[in-house]
Amino acid sequence: MARGKVVEFDYYEFTKLLRRATDSGARIDKGDARWVDYVKTHGINEVAATAIALQKFEGAVPVIVAEGKDTDGLYFYSKNDEACLRLVAI
Repeated sequence: MARGKVVEFDYYEFTKLLRRATDSGARIDKGDARWVDYVKTHGINEVAATAIALQKFEGAVPVIVAEGKDTDGLYFYSKNDEACLRLVAI
C-alpha cells in the first residue's frame, strides 16, 4: 500500500476542479461502483485518510477526482467550513 499524507488544498480551487470533474464524468462519489476499483488500484488507505479528515473538520465528504491529470486523487471537503484536504503520495 502506498504511503500518503493528507494535506490542505485550496477550497475554492477545489470547487472549480470538482465542477470540471463532475461535468466530464470524472467525479467518483463514495457510493459509485468505480470507488472500490480506484481505491484498490491506487493503494489508498481510505480508513486512515478518513480518520485524519474527520479530525480536521466534521462532516468531511470524500470524493475522488479521476480526470487523468496531476490533480487526480482522493479529496475531503466541507461546505460549512469551506475547507478541503487532499491525500498525496509521499
